[in-house]
Amino acid sequence: MTAVARSRPAIFGHRFSPRAAGAFVLLAALLAPLLFILAYPLPTVHDDALGYLELARNVAAGKGFTQNGLTPMVYRPPLFSALLGGWFFLTGTSSLASAAIFQSLVHAAGVLAAFLLFLELAPSVIWAAAGALFLAVNPLLVTRVVFVLQEPTLLLFTTLAAYISVRTIKAPAAPRAALTGAAWGLCTLAKVVAWFVPFVLLAMHFLPGRLGRKWRGKEAAAVLVCFTAIIAPWTIRNYVHFQRFIPVNGQGEGMLEWNVSQAEIPGERPGSEYSVEVYRKGLPEGERKARLWRYVFDHPRYFFGYRVLRNVVHFAAPPRDWWIERGLVPPGERRPWFWILSSLFHIPLYLLLLLRTRQWWAGRATPALGFIVLLYWAYWAEHAITWGDPRFGLAVYPLLVGIAIAGTPANREAALSAAKTPAPGLGTRGVEGEGAQPPG
Repeated sequence: MTAVARSRPAIFGHRFSPRAAGAFVLLAALLAPLLFILAYPLPTVHDDALGYLELARNVAAGKGFTQNGLTPMVYRPPLFSALLGGWFFLTGTSSLASAAIFQSLVHAAGVLAAFLLFLELAPSVIWAAAGALFLAVNPLLVTRVVFVLQEPTLLLFTTLAAYISVRTIKAPAAPRAALTGAAWGLCTLAKVVAWFVPFVLLAMHFLPGRLGRKWRGKEAAAVLVCFTAIIAPWTIRNYVHFQRFIPVNGQGEGMLEWNVSQAEIPGERPGSEYSVEVYRKGLPEGERKARLWRYVFDHPRYFFGYRVLRNVVHFAAPPRDWWIERGLVPPGERRPWFWILSSLFHIPLYLLLLLRTRQWWAGRATPALGFIVLLYWAYWAEHAITWGDPRFGLAVYPLLVGIAIAGTPANREAALSAAKTPAPGLGTRGVEGEGAQPPG
């Protein structure tokens, strides 16, 4: 942690320490979802949530990672259901209320991980605490705890891995690099979309000047070896059961079928009808995929143009699943409530993302912030190609907040002054580590 981030600004005559701030943020992050659970009835479980719940219950019952209690499951990633199943086993109940409490604990842990990340990026403890508190009570995140879905878990492990990565960028060492690789391996077991991040991290070696971070061979090897080592046991498990190379989960055909079935192309046969026809014929998997891909390549303007742009917009939109589930807003509605959520929780953050990207590209930001910026853009681009549901952006929402508060102008002079003044015990050597760079 930098000397700037370690400083304790006075508020009403009291020192604001990172430990006290973290405790306060953690308490708020735990109370907010628990009070929300008490205030509103839990929604019914259906679709993906039902699948995750059944997996977790079978894990708790000792039947393994299976949805029907007999056949091994490969369609869904393992981490969320395994953790939830462990919680069910420890508590002795697999009720929806128990699942909601588990999600609340994960939400609180994710906010704490975000606070640690913000301490590395923001110029003061106050800004780090403010950013974490914004997440702790954010309705877009708090409302997720009532769904038996992966988002709180994805947020926790993505943010934690990002925090460890930033620490490694600031002070490279083989043990830290190994921990970074392991963290992204766990994150990939939560959802395979994180597979590319270690390679983005290592690719910073080839960026010039302050844009990048030079890695030694043993550090790069530690990242890749530990990343692979975490995923490998599950990959071997999949090969034993299915005789195919499936690193995490086999959702590729499901994603392809979903994209085809959702296609509505003017003047063309609906993708839903085409998909139903393909699956009605009982074709082998290879032929099914070939026919689905044929539909995609027969309509390139839709799938590689319109659909990608739509995914870009949807990923950046606020998820409103709880409001939709309650019947308060219809799906796809763009009336004032949507724009209020966007204006409060998304539009300002995306404007600051553009600003920080420009600052980083101009060499006025630290490599640590540059990595977070690169990670967010890459994650967004990946979902533009695959599927840009608004809830998929929640896994990297803390990163967006961290980008926004990094080098906040309000602390420009304090940050510069602290950077010029040696901390106690450092003599004339200056500040240890790499401070957050205020905007130029």
